[in-house]
Amino acid sequence: MYVKWLGGDVAGANHRAYLVLEDGTVLKGRAFGADKTAVGEVVFTTSVVGYPQSITDPSYKGQILVFTHPLIGNYGVSEDQYESDGPKAEAVVVYEATRPSHYKAVMSLDEWLKSSGVPGIEGVDTRALVLKLREHGVMMGAVGQEPPDELLDRLRKSPRYDEVNYALMVSPREPEELGGGDMCVGVVDCGVKRSILRELVKRGVKVLRVPCLRWELALDCDAVLFGPGPGNPNLLDRVAEGAEAAVEMRLPVMGICLGHQVVSKALGARLYKLRFGHRASNKPVKDLYFTGRTYITTHNHGYAVDPAGSGLRPWAVQPDDGTVEGLYHPDLPILTTQFHPEAGPGPRDTTWVFDKFLKMAGGPR
Repeated sequence: MYVKWLGGDVAGANHRAYLVLEDGTVLKGRAFGADKTAVGEVVFTTSVVGYPQSITDPSYKGQILVFTHPLIGNYGVSEDQYESDGPKAEAVVVYEATRPSHYKAVMSLDEWLKSSGVPGIEGVDTRALVLKLREHGVMMGAVGQEPPDELLDRLRKSPRYDEVNYALMVSPREPEELGGGDMCVGVVDCGVKRSILRELVKRGVKVLRVPCLRWELALDCDAVLFGPGPGNPNLLDRVAEGAEAAVEMRLPVMGICLGHQVVSKALGARLYKLRFGHRASNKPVKDLYFTGRTYITTHNHGYAVDPAGSGLRPWAVQPDDGTVEGLYHPDLPILTTQFHPEAGPGPRDTTWVFDKFLKMAGGPR
C-alpha cells in the first residue's frame, strides 16, 4: 500500500520516510521530528484534540501512535499540556503536521518531537491505515528513513509489544510525596498520568506516589490507587501481589486502566487482548449501577477484563462492544475503571469517580 505525497517539497530523498507493518505493508510519507528509526505496536486514537497529552501519556510507551484527525499540531506544544516528563510514544503518524498558531505554543509538533528524540511521519493515508488495523487488528510496525526492506528486517528482529514489561520502564525510581492533608492515598505508579495526581491533590489528600515494584510502601496509606500504564498486564504478577495484599488488609482500593486490570487479575479475573483497542477521548460508557447514565469518556487500553469468578461486578460497560469499563465488589471497598475518569485529554464528566473512591476511604479529614 502506498500513498501520494502531501506536497511538492516532500518527495525529496532527504525527507522520505516509511511506515512498515509486520505483514509487509509499506506506507510512504515525509519524515518530521527526530531523524531515527522506531519500532512499536501500531495503534490509533480518534481524539481530535489533546495530542500533547496523548504523546506524553506513559501508556503509549512501546507504541507507534496514529492520529485519525488529519491536522495535528495546530496549537503547538506547551509544558502545561504534558501528562508526564515528556513524549512516551515511540513514533507519531499523522496526515499533516501543521505549524502552530496559539499564544501558549513554545514550539511546533515537529520541533518538539525532534528535541525529544521521537520520529514522526506525515503524508500517510491515515484513513486507509486505520481501516487496515480495524480489519486485521493492531500490528507491529517500524518508522524510519531506511529502505523498507531494512525496516522490515529490523522489525522482525525486535520483540513483540506483548513480550516487554513496559510498565517497569516508565515507573519512577523513587517514591514522591505530593499535596497535603490528613488522608494519605498511595499511588502504585505503573505509568500514572499527571492528571490523576492533580485530581487527588486538589481534593485535599496527601499522595504517596511509589514505584510499581515497591507497592508495599503504599500499604501504609489510608487507601491505595493502582494507576494506568503501558504493556501487557499479564506480565505484572508482582504488582498484582500488591493489589492482593491491599485487598487482604481491606484497604480501599481503586484501579484505573492498567490498574483496573491488575486489581482484577489479583482477584482471579481473566485478562484478554482486544482486536484494536479503545483509544479516544469520545468513547461512551454506560453506568449500570451508580447513576444509570451514559458518559463520554477518555480511553487508552488494548486489554480488557472478564470478571467471571473474581467476585467483582461490572458497574460500567462500553455499549459498542460490551467491554467491561468499571468494576466494584459488593463486600469489599474496591472500585475500578477501565476508562480514564481524569480525562487528560477529554471530557471531565466522570471525575466524580475520585470522590466516590475517597468517600469509600472516609473522605479527607
